[in-house]
Amino acid sequence: MKRKLLLTGASGFLGYHLLRVFANDWEIYGITNSNTFDFAEATPVKCDLTNYIELGNYFDDIEPDAVIHTAAIADANFCQKNAEVAYSLNVDASKNLAGICCDFQIPFAFTSTDLVFDGKKGMYTEEDEKSPISVYGEQKAIAEDEILKIYPDAAVFRLPIMFGYPQASTGNYISGFINRLKNGETVNLFNDEYRSIGGAKSISEGIFNLLGKTSGIVHVAGRERLSRYDFGMKAVAAFGLNSGLIRESSQKEVKDMAPRPADVSLNINKAMALGFKPLSADKELELIATGKYF
Repeated sequence: MKRKLLLTGASGFLGYHLLRVFANDWEIYGITNSNTFDFAEATPVKCDLTNYIELGNYFDDIEPDAVIHTAAIADANFCQKNAEVAYSLNVDASKNLAGICCDFQIPFAFTSTDLVFDGKKGMYTEEDEKSPISVYGEQKAIAEDEILKIYPDAAVFRLPIMFGYPQASTGNYISGFINRLKNGETVNLFNDEYRSIGGAKSISEGIFNLLGKTSGIVHVAGRERLSRYDFGMKAVAAFGLNSGLIRESSQKEVKDMAPRPADVSLNINKAMALGFKPLSADKELELIATGKYF
């Protein structure tokens, strides 16, 4: 009999990949709010995560064996302008989930972000001090602390910006500029913003293998420190597109509401010591481009 997994954010980009990675081994209940998902092997559950009573009732009904919490308001500019609205989901709902999982003593995984760092040095380890410069990063940093205070056995997986299956969702980092290049449009990509850009399938497989086997903070990201421009050039090569349409640009040329850190690349030695084996960006892009990703 399969174990039951409760997955929040099931209709999101990471949720898409987690559904497919976990489906063979788990009976999945995917929580969504405004959106839904099309995946026959999982049961959709409509739930307002900010409603503690409603959430508790679903736990009683489903009796999950583990929870992965990916749901968040992740638009940094939205969070910067609507901090109170974002806080209710990014922090309060996360605390509630941690508390319920602690009561049931089941594995709880929370997906955090590289944006808990200020970007001044890069290749951050799990022990480096958090110093977010955006409201979104600050809320995730608060949620991390509160979750581990409530439930020390919880796992906090800090993730980077991700790419993956092109049809996954609008949150797919790669799809937007690939489509623009195919249409002959010029794409500007930062050459001075560095991330450990990771493949969503590799990261989902890492979470699959680590769920219930580790606790505390673990960085689960790509192997390489790449600028957005570096990654764009790799994607162009994989998809056989016109690299001449990609132009280097600087963070300083864009005035977003939320501040942008320069280098929040992540050291993943801890995760790799625990068995995490992410593909290189080139290999994962090749599998996507050739239709062999799933």
